[in-house]
Amino acid sequence: MKRASWIAGAWVLLLAGCGPGGTPVPADIANLSQERPIGDETGLEADIRFDLGTVEITREAEALYSLDLEYDRSRYEPRVEYAPGAKGRLSCRLENRREGGLRREHPNRLRLGFADSVPLDLRLASGVGETRLSLSGIRLESLDMESGVGAVKISAYEPNPIRCDEVRFRSGVGSLEAVGLANLNFGVLRFEGGVGGATLDFSGEWRQDADIHIEVGVGGVDLRFPRETGVRVDAAKNFLSGVQLEGFTLRDGAWYSDNYDRAAVKVDVKAATGVGGLKVGWI
Repeated sequence: MKRASWIAGAWVLLLAGCGPGGTPVPADIANLSQERPIGDETGLEADIRFDLGTVEITREAEALYSLDLEYDRSRYEPRVEYAPGAKGRLSCRLENRREGGLRREHPNRLRLGFADSVPLDLRLASGVGETRLSLSGIRLESLDMESGVGAVKISAYEPNPIRCDEVRFRSGVGSLEAVGLANLNFGVLRFEGGVGGATLDFSGEWRQDADIHIEVGVGGVDLRFPRETGVRVDAAKNFLSGVQLEGFTLRDGAWYSDNYDRAAVKVDVKAATGVGGLKVGWI
């Protein structure tokens, strides 16, 4: 219910694009920039909620975090708070502060950079707009990302130097494309699909066995693995969906890749398919 309410709220923001009489309301653009130097922190927790606009997450070499925000101050109010400690806590919110009169061309933009030397627990909820996560080089301990309406692009072209306990993606309305996911060095990855397709590319450096849990929504999900990865698929099919597996053999009620028994790294995929279906292939 909570997730459904979040997506419904995002639709409200998307559709409420004009003022009284259908007249677009002009934006009053403001800018906010912050940067915090690295201190004695042994880790950082970041909790980000961005109702409307573009979000970009990148690596930051010089500071614990850097923040650049461009927003419509006639409609939105930013709240940025940092609590110091052995594990610092960053909270960033951009929420609609009054109803009606939203612009159809939403100008809000947030860029956040995180230190590549401090372990990061990241929670991100984006509403309406594009989301881009460039995670290369970030010491990621956990990632929980939820998108409302809009495209999501995720990349990790360099290995995470530490273990990431869990990665969770929850997709609303729009496509999700991720590449280099093996570089996140995760133990568990969970994906919950919505309306729109998803492509999850698990290329990169595999350093441990992993569990992947997939809940397919209306859109289909395409999983792609390197040829040397051993993959086991346990898929419960919906009667409206299909499961496409390339190079797998059925054994004891599950599907095994042809190289599974001799593979150095083994991945266990458990999937519950929706209308869209599941495809598992190779890179």
